[in-house]
Amino acid sequence: MFHMVVTYNRPADTEAFLEHYRTSHAVKAAKMPGLRSFTWGTTQSLDGSEPAAFLVASLAFDSKDAMLAALGSPEGVEANADMELMPHSGFAMHTYQDA
Repeated sequence: MFHMVVTYNRPADTEAFLEHYRTSHAVKAAKMPGLRSFTWGTTQSLDGSEPAAFLVASLAFDSKDAMLAALGSPEGVEANADMELMPHSGFAMHTYQDA
């Protein structure tokens, strides 16, 4: 499996961010062809401190090529365009292949 993990910084307005993520971005991302799994959630620290990231999303595909095809599909392009509308405060995207 090939994975994409996206971590979002804490936004200025967490409720507006979550509303947009839940009702728009996650809906669009979940429609990408070849997507094997998609999970997301807000972060929690074990010691009660504020985590560095606010939300983490994890997407899995059969291969890197499948992920690239999904991102280039109409559904992937729409999900990517939605990033510009989401009230986030920055994000980081990481990919990896299962060992």
